Amino acid sequence: MRLSHSLALVFALFGALITGGLVARNVRVARRDAYARTERLGAVTLEAVRALVQVQARQGRFIELGRNLGGLVRLADVATVVVRDGRGRRLVARSDDLSLLARRPHLGRGPAQSVDGIYDVSAPVDLGARGRGVVEVGFRTASLEARLRAIAAEGVQAGVTASLALALSAWLIGLFAGERIESVVARIESLSAAPERFRPLGRGGAGGAEIGRLVEAFNRMGASLKAENQARRRLEAEKRELSAMLVHDLKTPLTVIRSGISLLGELAPRGADGKRDHERTYELVELSTARLQRMVEDVLQLAKLEEASELQREEPVALDVLARACAKDFELVVTSRKQRLELRLPDPPPPPVLGDGALLRRVFDNLVHNAVEHTPAGGVISIGVRRDGADVLVEICDSGPGVPAEARADVFRKFFQKDVKRHVGNVGLGLALCEKVVLRHGGVIAVGDAQPKGARFYFTLPAAPADAAVA
Repeated sequence: MRLSHSLALVFALFGALITGGLVARNVRVARRDAYARTERLGAVTLEAVRALVQVQARQGRFIELGRNLGGLVRLADVATVVVRDGRGRRLVARSDDLSLLARRPHLGRGPAQSVDGIYDVSAPVDLGARGRGVVEVGFRTASLEARLRAIAAEGVQAGVTASLALALSAWLIGLFAGERIESVVARIESLSAAPERFRPLGRGGAGGAEIGRLVEAFNRMGASLKAENQARRRLEAEKRELSAMLVHDLKTPLTVIRSGISLLGELAPRGADGKRDHERTYELVELSTARLQRMVEDVLQLAKLEEASELQREEPVALDVLARACAKDFELVVTSRKQRLELRLPDPPPPPVLGDGALLRRVFDNLVHNAVEHTPAGGVISIGVRRDGADVLVEICDSGPGVPAEARADVFRKFFQKDVKRHVGNVGLGLALCEKVVLRHGGVIAVGDAQPKGARFYFTLPAAPADAAVA
């Protein structure tokens, strides 16, 4: 629901609730006043009847008293008048309905608590020679209740009319305020999404000094964000250009160094066992050079992926074939480190995926290289490829120390090291490249625990359509 509609609905409901509350309060007050007037009228009538009874009872004129009370019942809204002596015997009783004389009065209840439509009151009376007695008067409440229902109906009618009017007014106010707020929110959203497209707001000559200051502050903020965004983009472009130049310039000397090391290793004197002198030194130099060259290639690939908005090549790629090729290339390294490499491929093979085969092979190489680096002698490294629903799942597991749970959220971030260097490599570029490649192919990559121990790096890619054939 749009903000303007939400505000209008809230305002309308709020106005309706206020109006309904006021109407309900007025009806309650009117009912309370009506009951209070009935009680006062009953008290006055009771006092008049009590005076009449005392005067005529003292004179022994009970017959005349009965005629007078009968006239009172006919003229007033009185249901019953009963005079009792001290023993509770009826001396005089009058009613417009003889069946009511047999009822038991409900004394002590107000008009609101009437159970049979009659409000009963009583008072002590002096009966002269007959001693003390009591006079009971019952008032009909039917007319009172009819009047209260009319008041309630009028109140509801007035309340509904006022509620509709107030709700409509509140709806229009909320709609207007919401539209104004939505326009400002839309400009703020566009500013946060694309600061370089910022256009200053115009005051429009309305709103007062406060609105003017708000518009000026927003315009200053937008201009500042636009300038900062442009400066940041220029700086990032310069950084990428500088990185690409440095890395590109490093490739040639690294190639020369590797070639020179290989040549020196071939010309180095060898002992009786056929090993070169200072064999371990040669191995360390060759390993360090290969690692440096891998880092340079990772930086180049990352720069290319960040500059391109889509893949340069997209063709059907068989991931099981990439897994076999990767295992074959790492076979000598694994053997020299006294490790074991296992391939877990199903039969029939999983379907191909659409993508860049060279980039996906780089993902295999980086993940397997990490597994080899962090698996001790005698450990096992496994590469698995299988179908997972509409995707193809690739798993690379090792039996090393694993990746701590607290580092998994950041392990694919560029240059992430923290205290987990021994788990994820030296500078964190290889895993960052893996994530970039997998995401660019529409997949997901993550890390978990291998069984019984170690790290499990896995990623899924959408399977290619059934009619796609591997080139």
